[in-house]
Amino acid sequence: MTQDALAWEEDEGLEGRYANCFRVGYNRFETVIDCGQVSENERVRLHSRILTNPRSAKALHSALQQSLEEYESTFGKIEELTEE
Repeated sequence: MTQDALAWEEDEGLEGRYANCFRVGYNRFETVIDCGQVSENERVRLHSRILTNPRSAKALHSALQQSLEEYESTFGKIEELTEE
């Protein structure tokens, strides 16, 4: 079953959190995605952790890739982050 075929139910109490910093790890059975915000003093405040299985992580990767391709075709190329 594809993500598009799923019936999504919105939770009224759903909370959105802004994230601009991510850390990804894994073991044999799960993928761990830590989400946080980088402040001006370059400290990261982690606020969310997503635990999922490798198959679902791959589906997330595919959904993000498709979404970013659509974004770039609408708004233009996204500049890559570079190390300073």
